[in-house]
Amino acid sequence: MLSRGIKYLVLIVFLGFLVFVTLNRHSRSGIQNYHSEIWGDKAGYFVYFPALFMYNFQAEKLPTDIDVKTGNGFSLKDGKIRTKYTYGVALMLSPSLIACHYLSKRLGYYDNGFTLIYHKAIDISAAIYSFFSLILLYLFLIRYVCKRISVITIICLYLGTNIFYFSIFETGMSHIYSLFLFTCYIYLAPFVIKQNQKTIFYILFGLITGLILVVRPINIVFLPVFFIFNTIRFSEIKNNISKWAAAGISTILVIIPQFIYWKYAYDNYFHYSYGNETFSNIFEPKLLYLWFSTNNGLFIYNPLMIIILAGLLFYYKESAKKSVFISVYFLFISILFSSWYDWGYGCSYGCRPYVEYYPILALPFSFFLNAMDKHTVLKFIFLPILLVFILYNLKMIFSFDGCFTGGTWDWAELLRLVLSPTK
Repeated sequence: MLSRGIKYLVLIVFLGFLVFVTLNRHSRSGIQNYHSEIWGDKAGYFVYFPALFMYNFQAEKLPTDIDVKTGNGFSLKDGKIRTKYTYGVALMLSPSLIACHYLSKRLGYYDNGFTLIYHKAIDISAAIYSFFSLILLYLFLIRYVCKRISVITIICLYLGTNIFYFSIFETGMSHIYSLFLFTCYIYLAPFVIKQNQKTIFYILFGLITGLILVVRPINIVFLPVFFIFNTIRFSEIKNNISKWAAAGISTILVIIPQFIYWKYAYDNYFHYSYGNETFSNIFEPKLLYLWFSTNNGLFIYNPLMIIILAGLLFYYKESAKKSVFISVYFLFISILFSSWYDWGYGCSYGCRPYVEYYPILALPFSFFLNAMDKHTVLKFIFLPILLVFILYNLKMIFSFDGCFTGGTWDWAELLRLVLSPTK
């Protein structure tokens, strides 16, 4: 019992540490600037909350020019509050935001939905969701590798990739919330293929699936991951058709509010709100740019990905089929991401669309770490490299100012960033 108590205490301290780090990082950011939690894309995700809970979707009641003051992530035109983003992030933020809303006047803040306290609620939410993402990923990994290797895998992924950046710095972006949902999805999947399983698991699985879709519609490409790690026969679905129907209904119920919003904002239940922003590079995907450009290239900012992908070779010995499937899937999402009209994904750090997909790669990476742990030669060669990659990532994160100011292949500017002091 003492041992279990100590473990829980460590987890509580770790969660508190994440909250402290993100609040401290944003303590000097202020509001209504590109460093703040409600700005640009982040404001577009967030605006559903004040629109519903404070202004009843009446644009004229919002603070004057608040769309401009928060980076034009949404617009107030024709009496409508319009945002191209879906409502899932706002829904996931709502518990913290509601709590802060009721505390705002008591703490001396004006409760208009855009003051400092709402920014802090977003920071706290991101810390909590990232914390539980790591917990769920741990529970997923211990099905395949020992607990110690699972913990090491999680620590390496968190500190060595841009997961850290989006859980601490860009707390209002969608990626950390998708990460949580993706880990929920792969963790819960085995429960819904288990015989005589309770209906509640199917309902929960359906709700998670719905949230995955309304956080970012492109997340739909994650759903087939179910079949990489799980095997299910049609007969099993047929025998549990009422439970799967409950899952489907749960998913639809989560999606319906988005259709209602689109009808309100664009006069159509089905609407592509991104306008001219499309996968216009689909016939000429910019893979080399996506992976190696100085402007947010995946491997340039997250060199740990080299070792993570090398783990697929070690995982191949355990499950050749799954290793191949994961490899093909990684290539598929890479082509998809590089087909987007803006392959650099604007002001972000280290190719942000990959953030939520690390749970898929965590398993082969854990097999690499397990092999390294058992072989002295591998440990001697790769442990220093692993540490250097993690330190490099952390150094870059604390030197990065939100946007890369150089060009597509501006190595001089990248070197300046590497050698610059932390901010």
